[in-house]
Amino acid sequence: MTYLGMNLKITDHEIEVDMISYIQEMLKEFEGIREYVHPADEKLFETDGNDQPASDSKSFHRIVAKLLYLCKRGRPDIALPVHYLCTRVKNPTMQDENKLKRIMGYLKMTLTEPRRINSRPFKRIEAYIDTAHACHEDGHGQSGGVIIVGDTMVEGITRKQKCAVRDSTEAELEALEALLLDVEWHDERFRGHGYKLEKPMIYQDNTSTIILVTKGGGKLRNKTMRVKQAVILEGFKNGDYEFKYVQTDYKVADVFTKPLMGM
Repeated sequence: MTYLGMNLKITDHEIEVDMISYIQEMLKEFEGIREYVHPADEKLFETDGNDQPASDSKSFHRIVAKLLYLCKRGRPDIALPVHYLCTRVKNPTMQDENKLKRIMGYLKMTLTEPRRINSRPFKRIEAYIDTAHACHEDGHGQSGGVIIVGDTMVEGITRKQKCAVRDSTEAELEALEALLLDVEWHDERFRGHGYKLEKPMIYQDNTSTIILVTKGGGKLRNKTMRVKQAVILEGFKNGDYEFKYVQTDYKVADVFTKPLMGM
């Protein structure tokens, strides 16, 4: 099997079986857990200050660490709730424990779902970058991105933003500045392997942000935000990447910024 330029002496079947056994081993600690269609609900980012501590904080920390490894290696669909729980491992509550159980119930239901890798030819790196403004209780937002090569998602990214911002446009700018580094890294890597690529295409659903980073202007509240705008604008003018508007309904990066709701 060849994966992203690396020759691996393992088969697709072996990778799938290894992932299934890894999940099954974790599920042994959650006997009788109900199944869920989605790994998180609309209350993912909410906390209850009066909630009781988790029944076993050490076990909570250990399982979250295992899930972090899993979402990085083969199950990016659980990345958002797992990364949120990573911020809760110091003092987890029963509410956090229930969110963890929901992830495990989702994995139980989707145990054999494969991650598909398509080798279709491609002409450029494509990326969808999104944000959820002020979704955390401390006012910080969540950045998310999907980097696609051909028909294959090579990286799904979700990160809590480092600072609070006043509106959704600044939140999108914050996400763009941070995640463009990942896009550029993938682009340079494939070019290093000899691929002749067009400039990366960045899809955005916020027209105000697109104007800020392609035409300049605007009134940003501090020097940090102005520098982030200037860095992206300079890269755009140098031809390092392009921006294209896409309707929110087609923003595949939403899965890394907002919880999918279901049963």
